[in-house]
Amino acid sequence: MSSFREQLLTDVSGLCQRLYESRQAVVRTQRLVSDESKRNILLLILQLNQLREMDPFPKKTEVDLAPLEKLKTDVAAEGSDKQAIQDTLMEWVKNVQSNGSPRVVAASEAPPEPPSPINQRMIDNLSVLRSSIDKSRIRLLRNRDPYDKDEYVAARNAFTLARAVYQERLALNQITATNEEAARIEQVIIPAVNEATGATFPETIQAGADFMSKKIFV
Repeated sequence: MSSFREQLLTDVSGLCQRLYESRQAVVRTQRLVSDESKRNILLLILQLNQLREMDPFPKKTEVDLAPLEKLKTDVAAEGSDKQAIQDTLMEWVKNVQSNGSPRVVAASEAPPEPPSPINQRMIDNLSVLRSSIDKSRIRLLRNRDPYDKDEYVAARNAFTLARAVYQERLALNQITATNEEAARIEQVIIPAVNEATGATFPETIQAGADFMSKKIFV
């Protein structure tokens, strides 16, 4: 990978991560995670991946970097309009793609491939983890072992958004899980949820959300 390509993808990925983190902060304060919230962040991730797939990648002289530099400043500003920044970033990426080689491959045009075996293992683990959360919640309610409802909703929403994005990238083989990561879900995170008390339940869910969030932009 050329130094320009590496730097550009790092910059765009960093912007995507900041926007994802902002979206996470918002959904933690909401009652539920809307389909729109999940769809918006997924579109951003998919746009990033299409930029990665450009072949040949544009030269530095062919890309207007000024808008990207402004976005990097804007996203760090307190109170900035993150949705406007996301819309501008997506438009900028589309312009880069449209100015590139006609050999650019759009993900939507390529036949979908099944997830790799390790990615499918992780996807299955996420399903088990989600089921474990539901079962533990019912168990705690039945045993009258109360948990903080506000902390639970915040953690659940963070988990829901993280899973939507992480699972999509795994399913499309845009990222690759490892045996060690799968083992951590199986041996640490799921058992912690299964064994949670009312006092620890929200934090075990948040641990799952944090685990996925750290893997989305690797």
